[in-house]
Amino acid sequence: MDRTETLLIADLCEGDETALAPLVERYKRMVYRLAVQITKNHADADDVMQETFIKVYRSIHTFRRDAAFETWLYRITVNEALNFVKRRERRRECTLETTVETEYEATARHHAQLANDPHTQAEKSELRQYVTEAVNSLSLKHRTVVILHEFEGLTHAEIASILNCSEGTVRSRLHHARKKLRTLLKPYVDAGVI
Repeated sequence: MDRTETLLIADLCEGDETALAPLVERYKRMVYRLAVQITKNHADADDVMQETFIKVYRSIHTFRRDAAFETWLYRITVNEALNFVKRRERRRECTLETTVETEYEATARHHAQLANDPHTQAEKSELRQYVTEAVNSLSLKHRTVVILHEFEGLTHAEIASILNCSEGTVRSRLHHARKKLRTLLKPYVDAGVI
Protein backbone atom coordinates (compact mmCIF):
# COMPACT_ATOMS: atom_id res chain seq x y z
CA MET A 1 0.00 0.00 0.00
CA ASP A 2 1.42 3.35 -0.95
CA ARG A 3 1.41 6.32 1.40
CA THR A 4 -1.47 8.09 -0.34
CA GLU A 5 -3.66 4.99 -0.13
CA THR A 6 -2.74 4.49 3.54
CA LEU A 7 -3.72 8.08 4.32
CA LEU A 8 -7.00 7.78 2.40
CA ILE A 9 -7.91 4.61 4.28
CA ALA A 10 -7.04 6.25 7.61
CA ASP A 11 -9.18 9.27 6.71
CA LEU A 12 -12.06 7.04 5.65
CA CYS A 13 -11.81 5.12 8.95
CA GLU A 14 -12.12 8.44 10.76
CA GLY A 15 -15.35 9.18 8.89
CA ASP A 16 -14.04 11.45 6.13
CA GLU A 17 -16.41 10.58 3.26
CA THR A 18 -14.32 12.55 0.76
CA ALA A 19 -11.55 9.94 1.08
CA LEU A 20 -13.73 7.37 -0.68
CA ALA A 21 -13.81 9.14 -4.07
CA PRO A 22 -10.04 8.79 -4.78
CA LEU A 23 -10.18 5.11 -3.79
CA VAL A 24 -13.15 4.56 -6.09
CA GLU A 25 -11.32 6.33 -8.92
CA ARG A 26 -8.21 4.20 -8.36
CA TYR A 27 -10.01 0.82 -8.23
CA LYS A 28 -13.24 1.20 -10.20
CA ARG A 29 -11.87 -0.40 -13.39
CA MET A 30 -10.58 -3.43 -11.52
CA VAL A 31 -13.84 -3.85 -9.61
CA TYR A 32 -15.97 -3.42 -12.73
CA ARG A 33 -13.83 -5.80 -14.81
CA LEU A 34 -14.05 -8.50 -12.16
CA ALA A 35 -17.78 -7.94 -11.62
CA VAL A 36 -18.63 -8.14 -15.32
CA GLN A 37 -16.62 -11.34 -15.70
CA ILE A 38 -18.52 -13.00 -12.86
CA THR A 39 -22.01 -11.64 -13.54
CA LYS A 40 -21.68 -11.81 -17.36
CA ASN A 41 -23.74 -8.64 -17.65
CA HIS A 42 -22.68 -4.99 -17.81
CA ALA A 43 -25.72 -3.60 -15.98
CA ASP A 44 -25.30 -6.15 -13.19
CA ALA A 45 -21.60 -5.31 -12.97
CA ASP A 46 -22.52 -1.65 -12.47
CA ASP A 47 -24.78 -2.67 -9.57
CA VAL A 48 -22.08 -4.89 -8.08
CA MET A 49 -19.52 -2.10 -8.37
CA GLN A 50 -21.82 0.31 -6.57
CA GLU A 51 -22.59 -2.21 -3.82
CA THR A 52 -18.90 -3.02 -3.46
CA PHE A 53 -17.90 0.57 -2.78
CA ILE A 54 -20.86 1.07 -0.43
CA LYS A 55 -19.66 -1.98 1.47
CA VAL A 56 -16.10 -0.61 1.51
CA TYR A 57 -17.40 2.62 3.03
CA ARG A 58 -19.54 0.84 5.62
CA SER A 59 -16.95 -1.83 6.48
CA ILE A 60 -13.66 0.07 6.32
CA HIS A 61 -13.36 -0.24 10.10
CA THR A 62 -13.02 -4.04 9.65
CA PHE A 63 -10.06 -3.69 7.27
CA ARG A 64 -6.85 -4.92 8.87
CA ARG A 65 -4.26 -2.34 7.93
CA ASP A 66 -1.48 -4.91 7.89
CA ALA A 67 -3.24 -6.63 4.96
CA ALA A 68 -3.31 -5.51 1.33
CA PHE A 69 -6.26 -3.23 0.58
CA GLU A 70 -6.48 -4.59 -2.97
CA THR A 71 -6.92 -8.18 -1.72
CA TRP A 72 -9.61 -7.02 0.71
CA LEU A 73 -11.34 -5.19 -2.15
CA TYR A 74 -11.11 -8.29 -4.37
CA ARG A 75 -12.81 -10.32 -1.63
CA ILE A 76 -15.64 -7.83 -1.30
CA THR A 77 -16.09 -7.62 -5.07
CA VAL A 78 -16.12 -11.38 -5.55
CA ASN A 79 -18.57 -11.88 -2.68
CA GLU A 80 -20.89 -9.14 -3.94
CA ALA A 81 -20.77 -10.52 -7.50
CA LEU A 82 -21.35 -14.12 -6.39
CA ASN A 83 -24.24 -13.06 -4.16
CA PHE A 84 -25.71 -11.04 -7.01
CA VAL A 85 -25.53 -14.03 -9.38
CA LYS A 86 -27.06 -16.35 -6.78
CA ARG A 87 -29.94 -13.92 -6.16
CA ARG A 88 -30.48 -13.56 -9.91
CA GLU A 89 -30.49 -17.32 -10.40
CA ARG A 90 -32.97 -17.76 -7.58
CA ARG A 91 -35.26 -15.29 -9.34
CA ARG A 92 -34.56 -17.16 -12.61
CA GLU A 93 -33.71 -13.97 -14.47
CA CYS A 94 -30.52 -15.43 -15.85
CA THR A 95 -30.03 -14.79 -19.57
CA LEU A 96 -27.75 -17.11 -21.47
CA GLU A 97 -27.28 -14.82 -24.45
CA THR A 98 -25.34 -12.23 -22.49
CA THR A 99 -21.88 -11.72 -23.88
CA VAL A 100 -19.02 -10.32 -21.92
CA GLU A 101 -16.69 -7.78 -23.43
CA THR A 102 -13.84 -7.27 -21.05
CA GLU A 103 -11.37 -4.45 -21.23
CA TYR A 104 -8.94 -6.84 -22.94
CA GLU A 105 -11.50 -7.87 -25.55
CA ALA A 106 -12.40 -4.23 -26.23
CA THR A 107 -8.72 -3.46 -26.77
CA ALA A 108 -8.31 -6.45 -29.10
CA ARG A 109 -11.41 -5.41 -31.05
CA HIS A 110 -10.12 -1.84 -31.30
CA HIS A 111 -6.72 -2.98 -32.61
CA ALA A 112 -8.39 -5.25 -35.18
CA GLN A 113 -10.50 -2.33 -36.39
CA LEU A 114 -7.43 -0.11 -36.58
CA ALA A 115 -5.71 -2.71 -38.68
CA ASN A 116 -8.75 -2.52 -40.97
CA ASP A 117 -8.41 -6.22 -41.72
CA PRO A 118 -11.87 -7.79 -41.79
CA HIS A 119 -10.44 -11.32 -41.79
CA THR A 120 -8.32 -10.70 -38.67
CA GLN A 121 -11.21 -8.95 -36.99
CA ALA A 122 -13.55 -11.85 -37.74
CA GLU A 123 -11.05 -14.41 -36.44
CA LYS A 124 -10.51 -12.51 -33.19
CA SER A 125 -14.24 -12.04 -32.73
CA GLU A 126 -14.87 -15.74 -33.34
CA LEU A 127 -12.08 -16.74 -30.97
CA ARG A 128 -13.39 -14.38 -28.27
CA GLN A 129 -16.84 -15.86 -28.69
CA TYR A 130 -15.59 -19.46 -28.32
CA VAL A 131 -13.51 -18.69 -25.24
CA THR A 132 -16.20 -16.52 -23.63
CA GLU A 133 -18.86 -19.17 -24.17
CA ALA A 134 -16.58 -21.87 -22.76
CA VAL A 135 -15.70 -19.84 -19.65
CA ASN A 136 -19.33 -18.81 -19.16
CA SER A 137 -20.43 -22.45 -19.30
CA LEU A 138 -18.35 -23.28 -16.22
CA SER A 139 -20.04 -23.49 -12.84
CA LEU A 140 -19.90 -20.28 -10.83
CA LYS A 141 -17.21 -21.57 -8.45
CA HIS A 142 -15.00 -22.77 -11.32
CA ARG A 143 -15.58 -19.66 -13.45
CA THR A 144 -14.66 -17.42 -10.51
CA VAL A 145 -11.33 -19.20 -9.97
CA VAL A 146 -10.49 -19.04 -13.69
CA ILE A 147 -11.30 -15.32 -13.82
CA LEU A 148 -9.22 -14.53 -10.74
CA HIS A 149 -6.24 -16.63 -11.86
CA GLU A 150 -6.18 -16.35 -15.65
CA PHE A 151 -7.66 -12.89 -16.22
CA GLU A 152 -6.72 -11.07 -13.01
CA GLY A 153 -3.36 -12.82 -12.55
CA LEU A 154 -3.82 -13.62 -8.87
CA THR A 155 -1.85 -16.36 -7.12
CA HIS A 156 -3.42 -19.44 -5.56
CA ALA A 157 -2.80 -17.96 -2.11
CA GLU A 158 -4.49 -14.68 -3.00
CA ILE A 159 -7.49 -16.47 -4.47
CA ALA A 160 -7.75 -18.73 -1.41
CA SER A 161 -7.77 -15.64 0.79
CA ILE A 162 -10.42 -13.92 -1.34
CA LEU A 163 -12.69 -16.98 -1.54
CA ASN A 164 -12.01 -18.01 2.05
CA CYS A 165 -10.96 -21.55 1.12
CA SER A 166 -7.73 -23.53 1.04
CA GLU A 167 -5.09 -23.26 -1.68
CA GLY A 168 -5.73 -26.93 -2.40
CA THR A 169 -9.36 -26.14 -3.15
CA VAL A 170 -8.28 -23.35 -5.49
CA ARG A 171 -5.86 -25.67 -7.29
CA SER A 172 -8.51 -28.38 -7.55
CA ARG A 173 -11.14 -26.00 -8.95
CA LEU A 174 -8.64 -24.56 -11.40
CA HIS A 175 -7.59 -28.04 -12.51
CA HIS A 176 -11.21 -29.12 -13.11
CA ALA A 177 -12.04 -25.86 -14.88
CA ARG A 178 -9.04 -26.16 -17.20
CA LYS A 179 -9.91 -29.78 -17.93
CA LYS A 180 -13.45 -28.80 -18.89
CA LEU A 181 -12.20 -25.85 -20.97
CA ARG A 182 -9.80 -28.15 -22.84
CA THR A 183 -12.71 -30.47 -23.64
CA LEU A 184 -15.00 -27.61 -24.69
CA LEU A 185 -12.37 -25.91 -26.85
CA LYS A 186 -10.86 -29.10 -28.35
CA PRO A 187 -12.96 -28.96 -31.55
CA TYR A 188 -11.70 -25.43 -32.19
CA VAL A 189 -8.10 -26.37 -31.43
CA ASP A 190 -8.36 -29.39 -33.74
CA ALA A 191 -9.86 -27.20 -36.47
CA GLY A 192 -6.97 -24.74 -36.11
CA VAL A 193 -9.22 -21.88 -34.97
CA ILE A 194 -7.41 -21.61 -31.63
